[in-house]
Amino acid sequence: MVLAGVLLGQAAVDQGLYAAGSNSYGAQARGSAARADLVLDQQEIDYPHVELPDLLVAMSQGAYDTYASGVAPGGKVLFDSGLVEPKAPHDRYGAKVTAMSLEEFKNRQVANVIWVGLVAGVTGWFQTEVLERTLVNLVPERFAELNKAALARGLELGRAWGGA
Repeated sequence: MVLAGVLLGQAAVDQGLYAAGSNSYGAQARGSAARADLVLDQQEIDYPHVELPDLLVAMSQGAYDTYASGVAPGGKVLFDSGLVEPKAPHDRYGAKVTAMSLEEFKNRQVANVIWVGLVAGVTGWFQTEVLERTLVNLVPERFAELNKAALARGLELGRAWGGA
């Protein structure tokens, strides 16, 4: 999730928006609890911390249980439906992203990039070309094509939700 936050934040800046982000993760790093917060605006940001998010992506039940109730009215909660059992049916969108990353890409680590595409597809906040360029600049070259394919898959899913 940390890479996803960095990628979305950099893409927003590259599109002329202001972005402020923070992240945290458990001492074990990979596989432990992780959180990435991102504030985006067309004007300068005077308080860089998320207070009432418009969007939440929950890749674990713990994240969903902790943060879903704090999403702004009318906001969206996206979750990994293979790992999360939602408590409320409205404004909640689920996809088996982790399973998809393993089945389609044989790589669990691209799940975060699929989520980037999903967020972009659902919200319409990001330009595809900018996301692709930012992704290529942030990931090692040997993983660029894999990650571009994962991004495209996420965009496809997000757009299928009809800009939900």
